Amino acid sequence: MTKITKYGFVLSFVWIGFLLAISFMEAWVKFRAESLDLPTGLDVGMHVFGALNLVERFFAAMLLVYVFVYYTDKLVVLAGLTIFTFVIAQSGYLLPELNEHAQLIIQGMQPEKSSAHLMYGLMEFVKLIALVVLGFRQVWIFKLA
Repeated sequence: MTKITKYGFVLSFVWIGFLLAISFMEAWVKFRAESLDLPTGLDVGMHVFGALNLVERFFAAMLLVYVFVYYTDKLVVLAGLTIFTFVIAQSGYLLPELNEHAQLIIQGMQPEKSSAHLMYGLMEFVKLIALVVLGFRQVWIFKLA
């Protein structure tokens, strides 16, 4: 294994940091600010989650190559596939739907209820667990090498 592949677990832990900071902290804290109105919060959220998603797509592409080129461990491959699949689903389906929903609210309309927000949150939670499993499994494999 090359040095980059040996220390590939760093990507998993950096990603965990992004996910915890944005999905599980920033979003929650932002809407607790009394001075922030809903349309402004939604506009900021669309930009923040759009940027996170861009970073996650880059990380997911790196992860996919990394996992399938350098690992045969079934748990690593399963966690990597789960993460990659969720990023694709969030990018291609959930974020566009959530952005459309937010735009309607920003324009003063009352959109229909949607399960997209709940689905996105559940995917973030499962993705976090998969990243933790992936990261620690990579560390374990690193220590064996």
